[in-house]
Amino acid sequence: MNTGSETGRQVSDRIPVSWLHSYGYCEYQIYLEHVRGIEAGETPEMREGREVHAAMDEAHKAAAEVELGIDEALVKSQREQVVLSAREVQVRGEQLTGIIDEVVFFPDRLMIVDDKPGDIAWPGSKMQAWGYCLAFQEQWQPDLPIVAGIRNRETGYEIWAEPFTRRHRQAVVRAVSRIRQILDGEAMPRGAGNPRKCRACRFRDSCDARCD
Repeated sequence: MNTGSETGRQVSDRIPVSWLHSYGYCEYQIYLEHVRGIEAGETPEMREGREVHAAMDEAHKAAAEVELGIDEALVKSQREQVVLSAREVQVRGEQLTGIIDEVVFFPDRLMIVDDKPGDIAWPGSKMQAWGYCLAFQEQWQPDLPIVAGIRNRETGYEIWAEPFTRRHRQAVVRAVSRIRQILDGEAMPRGAGNPRKCRACRFRDSCDARCD
């Protein structure tokens, strides 16, 4: 299924959902990149991820049988009791914006899928998936429960899934508030405090808070 052009509620000054992943890894990354303006450059892993996502999107487009908008997919899935899938779904919530890797429309639920490398659902990855759920919920207001999922982009296997709850919504809202405070200079960012994270960080050479 391909998604047609959608017009959601327009809200200014949104934060990219992907920042929640950086925040979950180390909030000092947010400060370095978006306050101090440090450019770390693209890593080989980032290039590989972009290429894998592009291939997945092309394969999905080639297999798509219908082109529907989100509202149409929600109705069709429930009315006809069928499962539909859409990739590269743009969402604009009240405070977040982003592009969801895949939305699966089941007759009784929705699944928001984020494709990641590896077989571990890291806290930052979960936070990003919850952010997509919140933005989708705010924009489309579906009358169905939403499940957040993370899938290994190389194998296609689901590695984590959990119903999106009020607790997750509150966690995202707190994270967004903290990010805004860092951007506005109202809060001092904290380093990861984890030597393993610091060694793997792409901002390592420019970071004055690293602990390795």
